[in-house]
Amino acid sequence: MTRVAITSVEAGVDAAFALAMRLSDCEEIIARGDRVLVKPNWNAAGVPGSTSMAAVQAACKWARSQGAGEVIVGEGPVPVGRQRIDAFLKELGVPERLAAVGASFALFDDGEHVLFRKEKDLPAEIGIAKPAFDCDVIINLPLLKVHSTCLATLCVKNLKGFLRPRDKMEFHRVGLLPAIIALNRIIRPQINVVDAMDGMEGDHNRGGLVHLGLLIAGRDRVAVDAVACAQMGIAPDEVPLLRMAAEAGLGAHQLNQIEIVGEALRPRRFERVQERLKRCYPDLTIDDAGACSACVAALMDGLYISGGKRRRKSIALGKHARPQDGALVLGKCLRDYWASHEHVKGCPPSGHAVAEALCKEEKE
Repeated sequence: MTRVAITSVEAGVDAAFALAMRLSDCEEIIARGDRVLVKPNWNAAGVPGSTSMAAVQAACKWARSQGAGEVIVGEGPVPVGRQRIDAFLKELGVPERLAAVGASFALFDDGEHVLFRKEKDLPAEIGIAKPAFDCDVIINLPLLKVHSTCLATLCVKNLKGFLRPRDKMEFHRVGLLPAIIALNRIIRPQINVVDAMDGMEGDHNRGGLVHLGLLIAGRDRVAVDAVACAQMGIAPDEVPLLRMAAEAGLGAHQLNQIEIVGEALRPRRFERVQERLKRCYPDLTIDDAGACSACVAALMDGLYISGGKRRRKSIALGKHARPQDGALVLGKCLRDYWASHEHVKGCPPSGHAVAEALCKEEKE
């Protein structure tokens, strides 16, 4: 039976990380002199939706204590423009705060990528950051948070950050969930830790923070994700990505197949993305059937930017949506409706373009 540890950070993040590693049988993974890569989920759209620097530093210090010869923190943030990425990293204190714990930083966008072509369920060609293959051990370290398409974005999905910037959107075009599973067949992190100190509900970019003060860790990334989902009040069986990962032989997703050690599992229900949309915009009709997370994120950005000036009452996005008369249509998937509806082009459209369209008067 696979083992997943839950530890409290009440006595300190470093101590909680070390305890999680011991309880989840991860202490023997790093050999003296190993090159260790720590992969957080650093979302350049905003610091609150990113793995905390405290958790990253704890991982680096623990890896050093295990005899690691080199510790690298690597990430390829969502492509929001180099200026915003640089500002985000500066706000986090990279690279100074990493140097303080004996680690260096690698921005995957700037480095070499190993090419894979014609792999099942993947775009025709993808590039994966070379450090994924140069290191001896990967510590996979996402934040606990919900997601518009996957319900939750955790260890299994966090590997998407290894891709070249242009490949990230291609995953949505070929089918996000099967592509993520295929990527997980190529990259296999040995240690998986979910930063559940302050999780994010309602939106994976601008949602509300929920303080839990926990770390969730184990060797099996699928099992860790299953426990993390349960912590958010999401049944693992309800998450298609976890079911697919288990069927692909990547790990266990049933809680009765997982031994939970350390702190007891005490679920705290997180608000989901669609629930937040309905709560915050009760007068807005949204048909998002078949929408990918990139288009949903563009809509949420647009709603945030437009604020109280919004005039539109009906929005459609996603390849299976059927726009109402007068609905604002978003994205390339609904291009058949561009001739008959006000629309915003793009795959995905930009948040600012969506905001501008939301604030326009509807045509008679």
